[in-house]
Amino acid sequence: MIEEREAERYTTPKVYKEVVEIGKEGKFSDAPVVEDLIKRGVISIKEPLEEVLTFIVENHRDLHSGEAELISLAKSLGAIAIIDDPVARRVAEIYGVKKEGTYAIILRMLLERKISREQARTSLQKLVSSGWRCDVELYSRILRSIEEV
Repeated sequence: MIEEREAERYTTPKVYKEVVEIGKEGKFSDAPVVEDLIKRGVISIKEPLEEVLTFIVENHRDLHSGEAELISLAKSLGAIAIIDDPVARRVAEIYGVKKEGTYAIILRMLLERKISREQARTSLQKLVSSGWRCDVELYSRILRSIEEV
């Protein structure tokens, strides 16, 4: 699905460590997928600018280090950050970083006919299984959107 998007795709060293290295230890199903995308060059690992990262970390101690790196990198590149965590989304807003949630990407891919309804439902279920949380109303709206496309 990510390969269908026409854009440069980056992650940071800390996100790589959390998703791939720690994820493989925990046997999370997305760890080998992300590792493969990086090995094939679909996603590149890039360090954020140190001064931007330091500023964000010093001013938002409640922010997870991987998310701080991601927001810093997106800020430096003028890129869109894919963020689902509510605290990280608020911090991104403070710094004028454009952000999207994973579910929005799923819906856009469906609208662009790059995935089927079934693939969209499966992707949403995998997102929930991986620990993503939302209220029942949002989840229902997302499912309705999938069915209406």
